[in-house]
Amino acid sequence: MSGASLASLTNQKIDTARRFIRQSQESDEKWLSVGLESSAIFQLRSALNGFLKELSCAYSLSGSLDVATLLLEAESKQIMVPALSELADLLSRSDSWCAQLYQAYLVQFECRSSLSVVESDNLIGRGNDAGASVDFYLAKLVELVLRFREESSEY
Repeated sequence: MSGASLASLTNQKIDTARRFIRQSQESDEKWLSVGLESSAIFQLRSALNGFLKELSCAYSLSGSLDVATLLLEAESKQIMVPALSELADLLSRSDSWCAQLYQAYLVQFECRSSLSVVESDNLIGRGNDAGASVDFYLAKLVELVLRFREESSEY
């Protein structure tokens, strides 16, 4: 890794996602908007992974990118990590922004889908909310990261 801090790398991913979202909302080309939203989802998931690395470093955990693994490790060390507990709770609820981000990532980049029948005109995923959901994921992730950093700076 270069001289950049984990927080700086997470910030770069968040900023890149923000730029992709803005470009997708400004684009008149539907095909380009879909690609930019997919790129934003990838960057947001990468930013979330970067945030998990930040948490791992701050609490001397293994560096896993799995929330459940990190939470179990923290519990075994008798450490309370509020951000990990919040992420675990969010991932346990399918209607949360975090679970939806994970699902969007799986659909876009691992070609997984909960649909058993594929309509012939819907072979490629399409953004249907002009980037609003991806923008929501961004806002919620930024809120979580900033809250963690603010709480960490108090100590």
